[in-house]
This record gives sequence, C-alpha cells and structure tokens, in this order.
Amino acid sequence: MDAPLHLLAHELVEEAQSLPARMLAGRATRIGVLKDRVWFKVKRGRWRGVATRLTDADLHENARLDDAAGWTRSVNESSRWWLGAAGWREDGARRDFYTRIESECRCVWSEAKKDRINTDSLLPQEWDRRRIIAERAVAEQRAYRTVMMQCAARSLRSGKIVMAHFDAFAMGVLIRADRGEQFVAFIARQVYDPKRLAVMMSALPGVSGDDWGPEPAGIADLAPGPGEVVWSAVLTPEAANAILDAVPWSDEPV
Repeated sequence: MDAPLHLLAHELVEEAQSLPARMLAGRATRIGVLKDRVWFKVKRGRWRGVATRLTDADLHENARLDDAAGWTRSVNESSRWWLGAAGWREDGARRDFYTRIESECRCVWSEAKKDRINTDSLLPQEWDRRRIIAERAVAEQRAYRTVMMQCAARSLRSGKIVMAHFDAFAMGVLIRADRGEQFVAFIARQVYDPKRLAVMMSALPGVSGDDWGPEPAGIADLAPGPGEVVWSAVLTPEAANAILDAVPWSDEPV
C-alpha cells in the first residue's frame, strides 16, 4: 500500500507518465473509435494501453463511496491522468489489444451514446477509488511522522519550539528538561481529525499515543490559544538518542 501505482516498475506504467507532456506538445495519439471521451494510446514494446485525463464528470460518475470527497481530493492532489486498460499487441488478430477494447466498449444506441461506444468500464471503479484514497492516507501518515521526527530533533538540538505549517493546520514540538526529567510537548493548531492527531502523537520512538497527557494551561513556552491544544509526555534518554540518530542535523526549514 505504500507503493503508489504510478511508480510501479512496469514499462507501460513508466511510459504513461510521459503522456501529459506529449499531449501538450501535440504528440499524443488519440484513439478515434472511442468517441464518448478522449482516450490516448500508450505504447512501449509489445505493451499497449489506453489513458485519459479524468474530467469533473468522470470523478463523480458512479462514485458511491462513503468518502467521495476524499476520492476527489486524492485525485486532484496527485493527478487526473488515468491508465484505463492494458494488453499485448497482436497485429491483425482479433486478440489485438485495441481491437478487443473497441469490441468490449460497443453498446446499444442511446441518446447519450449515439456512437454506440461506452468506455465507462475503463474509468476508475470502486476498488480503484478506495485504493487511491488508501494511498493518500498512507502517504499522509508517512509525511506526518517524518515532520514530527524532524521537529523533535531540531527542538532537542536547539531547546526551542519548532513549528511545522501545513495548508490548513500547524503543529509544533518542544523538548525540555524539568528537574532532571526530560519531557516533550506537542501543540496542534486547527487539527480536528483524531486520526491525524493519533499518527502525529505516535511518531516518536518510545512514546505511544497513551503516554500523552493534555496540558490545558500550557507547559513551558507553549500556551494554547484559540483552536490549539497542548499535550506533553515523558521522553527517555534512549528515545531522545533514537530521534537524534534518525534525523541528521539540518538548517533547512521543516
């Protein structure tokens, strides 16, 4: 699940990544018989594929997901280009990929399908939509854990609070020693998703989600303002060393 499909080491998948640039340069070949939407040919070696750029209508068509908004957001934040099908080239044979695709997409005449072509089956189906949502969730988890570790390492080295800003929220980490005991404080600003908080607060080695305690009045230099919450937890020397070992020193912004 942590391997996004567009990064798979497959020659046709790799070739498909160049399609947007080829389309803009006027070098993409459209599949003329698939007339209900724009499909392009993708070729490498004996592999053949069909790809399109999903429209707003495509994104919402047949989308019966509990997280339909998450599906749309995931696509918009990554890419709307979609490799709909793939197969072998068999020149002159009925099994040839493009011949087979045309045959499979034939349908009865209707007002909506006057060319008797229906490529809806080549668009993302429920499995595809759930897969893309899951990919995005895994990528977000990895990013939150990485940022949390980076903030913790910089705070350990500087003794200051280190903030990280995302599009709609922010988070910060402060690590200090108090009466011989080292603690880590975490502040979240405009973070209302408990799952997102859980990922962040379980990112540090030796600190589980159950170790954190709320600090309504704040702690050290952290005082919660509107839309902010502060937590703290004990940080053992072993955990601090693991953080420093995992994140080399850097002066680049988080």
